Amino acid sequence: MTAQHSSTEAALRDAVDTALIDLLTAQHDPADRAQQELTRAVDMLDQHPQIQISTDAAAAVRTAAEHLAHGCPEDARSALVTARGQLSDPGSRLASRNPR
Repeated sequence: MTAQHSSTEAALRDAVDTALIDLLTAQHDPADRAQQELTRAVDMLDQHPQIQISTDAAAAVRTAAEHLAHGCPEDARSALVTARGQLSDPGSRLASRNPR
C-alpha cells in the first residue's frame, strides 16, 4: 500500500468522523458541514476507486450522502455509523493499528 492510499483512507475516515460528529452534536444546522464532509468523502471514493476499503463501507458513505441531500439526517447518521463500523472492521488499516 502506498502512502497516498493510506493518506486517502485516513482522509476518508476523517470526513466520515467529522460528518458523524456534526450530526450527533452540532446545535446549529449540522447538516451544512456534514454535507460538505460527505461530499468530500464521495469525491475521494470517485477519484480513488482503488482505495482499500470494503464495498460495504463505500456504499454506506454514499448512502449517508444521499440521505443527507434528501433532508433525512437521522438516516444519514445511521448510514455513517455503519460506514464507521465498516472502516474499522478486522482487516482494515484502522483495526490493524488498534488491536483489541
